[in-house]
Amino acid sequence: MRLEIKISYFSLIKFAAPTVAMFVLMNVYFIIDGIFVSRAVGTNALAAVNLVMPVLGITFALAAMLSTGGNAFVARQLGERNLLDARQNFSLIVASTFVGSTVLAILCMIFLRPLLSILGTDEQLFELCRVYSIPLLISVPFVMGGMVVDNFFVVEGRPELSLLSSTIGGVINLVLDYIFLFEMGMGIEGAAIATAIGYTLSAVVGLVYFGVRRRGTLYFVRPIMRPRVIFKAMSNGISELVTALSMSVVTIVLNNTMIMLAGGTGVAAMSIAMYVEELLLAIYLGYSEGIAPLTSFNQGEGNFDKLRRIYRCSLKIIAVAAVSTFVLSLIVADPLVRLFVDEYSPVHLIAVHGFKIFAASFLFAGVNVFASSMFTALNDGRTSAILSFCHTIVFLLGMLIILPRILGVDGVWLASPAAEFLSALMSFYVFRRMRRQYHYD
Repeated sequence: MRLEIKISYFSLIKFAAPTVAMFVLMNVYFIIDGIFVSRAVGTNALAAVNLVMPVLGITFALAAMLSTGGNAFVARQLGERNLLDARQNFSLIVASTFVGSTVLAILCMIFLRPLLSILGTDEQLFELCRVYSIPLLISVPFVMGGMVVDNFFVVEGRPELSLLSSTIGGVINLVLDYIFLFEMGMGIEGAAIATAIGYTLSAVVGLVYFGVRRRGTLYFVRPIMRPRVIFKAMSNGISELVTALSMSVVTIVLNNTMIMLAGGTGVAAMSIAMYVEELLLAIYLGYSEGIAPLTSFNQGEGNFDKLRRIYRCSLKIIAVAAVSTFVLSLIVADPLVRLFVDEYSPVHLIAVHGFKIFAASFLFAGVNVFASSMFTALNDGRTSAILSFCHTIVFLLGMLIILPRILGVDGVWLASPAAEFLSALMSFYVFRRMRRQYHYD
C-alpha cells in the first residue's frame, strides 16, 4: 500500500507536499478572488464577502468533520487489512455527505434573511450579501462532496490528485472571476457564480477517479448503511466541526466588534488581514492533514516506532515552519495589502498596522493545528475536540471579548497571538499527558 513508507524528515515533507500546495493554492485563489472583488466592485463588496464567509464556514466545518474523521477511520481499517469494509465505509461517507449537504443548502436558502442578520449584516450591505450567498448555497453539495473526496485522495496515497483537483477548480474560478467581473461587469454575483462553478468542477475530478478507476486501494462500491460508521466519522472529526463552527462564531463577533470600533473600513481591513493569515496558516494545515493518514495507518498496523518518528519529526518541522512563516508574514503583509487597496488609503493603514500585531500568532499556531489533527488521526476525537474548543471558544473568543474593551482596535488584532500562545501551552500539556496511551513518545 502507498501508506507504507519509511518515516524521515524528507519522506514526511514529500508525502505532505501536495496537500500543503493544495491548501496554499486554495488560499491564493481566495486572495486573488478578494482582490478582484475589491478592485472591480469596491471595499463594501469585500466586506460583504467576509460577512458571508461564516455560511461557507458551516459547510467547510461539516465537510471537514466527515472527511478527517472518516479518513482516519478508513485509513485505520486499511492498516488492519480490512479492505472491503474500508471501501464500503468510504462510499457510505461520500454518499451521506451529498445527501446531508443538499438538505443543508435548502434550509439556508429558506432562512437566508434571518441568517444574514445573525451574521451582522446591516442594511447597507444586506443586498450585496444576499446576492453573493445564493450561487454559493446552490453549490454547497459539490463544495462539501468535493472536500470529502479530496481528503480521501491522501488515504489512497495519491495526494497529488487532490492538488490537481483544487488546481483545476481554482484556475477555472480565477478565469471566470476576471471574465464575469471585469469583462462582463456582473458585480459580486459574478464572483459568487465563478466560485460555485470552480468548486463544482473540482469535485468532478474525485468523483470520476473513485467512480471509474477500480484498480486502486479505494473506489466506490455499493454502500452498506451502517449508522455507527457515520457516527464514528462525525465523533472522530468533531474537533474540525468545533474549530470551523467556532471560527464562524468568532468571525461574527469579530465583524460586529470591528463595525462598532472602525465601521466598514475596519471590517474591510480585517478581511484583507485574514486573507493573508489564512494563506500562511495553510502551510500548517496542509502538513498536518497531509500526514494524518500515515498516523492512522500505522496506529492500525500497531507500528509504534513509526508513530514516534512521525511525532518527533513533525514537531521539529513545525518549529522551523513557525519561525519562517512569522518572518515571511512581516515581509509580505504590506505588498499583499496593496494588492487589495491603494497605498495610504484608510483601509491600507489599518490592515498593515494590525497585521504587524497579530503576526506573532504564527509562532504558536502550527503546534495547535498539528495537535488537533494528530489526535483526530489517532481516532481520539474527544481530545481533539477539547483542544479545538479551548483554542477557539475559550481562548480566542475570550481574548476577543476582553482585549478590545481595554485596547480598542489594537485589542482586536492582539486577540489571536494571545489565544495561540495559551493554546500552545495546552497542546504541549496534552501531548505529555497522552504519550503513554498512544505510544508516540
